[in-house]
Amino acid sequence: MIDLRSDTVTKPSKEMLQKVLEAELGDDEYKEDPTVNNLEEYCSDLMGFESGLFVTSGLMGNQISLLIHSNPGEEVITTKDSHIKNYEHGAAAFLSRTQFRDIESTNGVYDLDSLSETIKESKINKPLIKVLASENTHLASGGSILPFEHIKTLSEISKSNRLKFHMDGARIWHAILTDPQSIEYGKYCDSLTFCFSKGLGAPIGSMLMGDKNFINEAREYRKKLGGGMRQVGIIASAARYAIENRDHLLEDHKKASDVNNSIEKDNRSFHTATYRGTNMLFFSFDTPDSAEIFRKKLEENNIISGFIKKDIIRLVFHKDVRINEVDSIVEAINYSSSIDI
Repeated sequence: MIDLRSDTVTKPSKEMLQKVLEAELGDDEYKEDPTVNNLEEYCSDLMGFESGLFVTSGLMGNQISLLIHSNPGEEVITTKDSHIKNYEHGAAAFLSRTQFRDIESTNGVYDLDSLSETIKESKINKPLIKVLASENTHLASGGSILPFEHIKTLSEISKSNRLKFHMDGARIWHAILTDPQSIEYGKYCDSLTFCFSKGLGAPIGSMLMGDKNFINEAREYRKKLGGGMRQVGIIASAARYAIENRDHLLEDHKKASDVNNSIEKDNRSFHTATYRGTNMLFFSFDTPDSAEIFRKKLEENNIISGFIKKDIIRLVFHKDVRINEVDSIVEAINYSSSIDI
């Protein structure tokens, strides 16, 4: 079976496991694990931040950021279809007790007029807005890459309105590798988190970054949330291998692009096939039943797919999908989406 449900399904390579065996270890609660310390320094230097903190998940990194940047009853601006709002099990309501304010957006890019008007209204008779959150790449639109100039603009808006700017960068390396000049997020974001356990291919972990004061406070919240661990170098070594060998993400883009360019799109059961330039391919259907039929047919042809909505199926390409499997994936899609079978 070819598992395309997500890029979280990858397995560690032999080379990655060898790094785990060779990892130098210490107690991270005492800041004595050299592998963790080196990873945090490497990532923060790479992206232009003062400091970094290794956390168990992107959700933890996002929620720690909201805990630090906001107070109960305040608001976080986000897009209607953002991950931090919709796919983190209501963690913000449970932990920081903030609420979200939706802004119009297209593929994760904010409508700047709506954004400015919403910020203005909050100073009069609406809940106080404290955080502007963005997501790059943008999951719900199919892995869209946000223009770096837009991120700079959001940073300027945040600063001029005394807001904190948080970046949910779970898959941000897909964006950075397409534009290497866009790596210095530390110049523009107050905090950023990215995942090692998605496309990068490590089994566990995410990195949270910000200035030194932010990370000192984040370390306290990590402990309160049960995220403090001991000989963490075992998993940090896998994360280090993943980030140092990140160029394979571009190969995943090519796999997705090749499939998108090769599938038949006329007289198909799906309404549209959407490819946004990274490692995801979305298929939209007129009804949830049609989507489920397509999913089952794919599985009969050895392809495991996932739902992003009841009527939208996604295929996510990753390092464990071999180039020579692309033709089989195309054949399975064409067969499964044929309306006359």
